[in-house]
Amino acid sequence: MSRALDKNLLSQLKSEDPRPAYNEISKLFTKLPESNLLELEFLGSSYPLEPGVNFLQDGNAIAIPKLRLVQAFIVARQILQKHLENDSKTIPDEVTAATSILLLMDPEHLTAANLRKRVLSRPESITQATLKGEQRFVDTLLTARLHRHTKSPTLWSHRRWLVTTCWRLGIPWDGRHDIQHVVMVAGERHPRNYVAWQHARLLLGHDPDLAATVVFDVKEFCLRNHSDISGWAFLSDCIARIQDEESRRSVCSSVLDDVLSMTESFRWTNESVWVFLRTVIAREHVNEQYFNRFIAANDGLSAAMPHSLPERIIIERAREWYGKHHVPKVAHVACRTPPVTCHQSPTPP
Repeated sequence: MSRALDKNLLSQLKSEDPRPAYNEISKLFTKLPESNLLELEFLGSSYPLEPGVNFLQDGNAIAIPKLRLVQAFIVARQILQKHLENDSKTIPDEVTAATSILLLMDPEHLTAANLRKRVLSRPESITQATLKGEQRFVDTLLTARLHRHTKSPTLWSHRRWLVTTCWRLGIPWDGRHDIQHVVMVAGERHPRNYVAWQHARLLLGHDPDLAATVVFDVKEFCLRNHSDISGWAFLSDCIARIQDEESRRSVCSSVLDDVLSMTESFRWTNESVWVFLRTVIAREHVNEQYFNRFIAANDGLSAAMPHSLPERIIIERAREWYGKHHVPKVAHVACRTPPVTCHQSPTPP
């Protein structure tokens, strides 16, 4: 949704009282459901609502017209400005409610995010209930059908603060749930969402057993989103972090089976898949059958393409890279060398 305001919308803003829109929309975030997250999206001017209707709701799905959102934002900004001018150390509930609207309109509103941290850091507020409530708020924004929110560095940083605060306090945290229902959802709604996958790496770093738990979940994500380099890079990291060598070999073999089968069946030629295959096969000292399948798939695809085709260049370079970086397996000696880095520098869309 464009942030530009057309003349008609500006005229409506001048003629209508924005407070009712603010009151109703802000209430959505003061009483968030505990079971499922809200599904948020914005409506453009082509979806006019009747006077007095500030949003549409169907269960947990919420659609907010642009006009109502801007009206709510105007009021929220006024509340924040008044608080900042008073230079008060106490942050009333009204200001906290306003910050939810500010972040809904502008996910990079750092002042709003920091004010919420200050509220949560008060001795009487830093409880499991309040922190989990904040988690539901920020996850609602991170998984919304809002392009800027799903990849917002400010929102992901706020979530990182939440997670590390809960760890410090010994509050239980479900890392697999986060990766399945927050990171992957954000990754699908904003492809190549490296900020989201970096958050997943934070979770892996805290729990050594999490990689083996989520690796097949991540594999399924990658097969559904096979052009997403960020997902494949994270899948490679998951495999590399599995501590038990026998388990790691088994997981790696299973993942390669599925990825090679899909690559052969659908004749995938995108760089994301081939970077993953070349790296894992070179790094993990897999059974020779996977190397042979890698070569056969590579030869089969490249032979059917003109020499100058970019896709052919991609898969041929993958084979050349493998030849340069593959370290022959030493019998009965486990490989302890650091994993070869397969990350590219993804360009934000």
